Amino acid sequence: MISIDGWQVPGYDTKVSAGIKLAGSDLSGFGSFSLSADNGVKPGVLNVKTKIAFVDSNELASLITKAKALDENGARVEYTINNDLAEAYKIRKAKFDGEVKATELEDLKGWQVSFKLLEVRSVSEREQQQLDETSNQVSEQQSTDSQAQIQQKFEQVEGP
Repeated sequence: MISIDGWQVPGYDTKVSAGIKLAGSDLSGFGSFSLSADNGVKPGVLNVKTKIAFVDSNELASLITKAKALDENGARVEYTINNDLAEAYKIRKAKFDGEVKATELEDLKGWQVSFKLLEVRSVSEREQQQLDETSNQVSEQQSTDSQAQIQQKFEQVEGP
């Protein structure tokens, strides 16, 4: 079971899978070394597959409406996700990403629906923002101090 802003994703035989990418790049060159660069933890992705009966076409329409929803700035809406697997990955907020696909299942008189939810404002992202803010504050302080020192030196110099 998975819910989006308290709205339970419709259907039956619902399967949720999750993953994160631990980004890095190989620095070993042509040798046999195991050197690599750590490029951070990328946002998590939830893959959802569910089956929706033909008679529940309004539920499919509601899902598609949520997927296409835009906020006041024209960006896709961020939703609060409730699911045990999402909780294990610490995915709390996500938005629809990529393709929302529905395929007819004639033998079952329904649709196989699949979509992805991309994590937004992840723990890693918030930590990076805090580090960036701290470094910006330190940089601004250093530049302000340097500017003041230069100004004082100009004021001390006597000239024509």
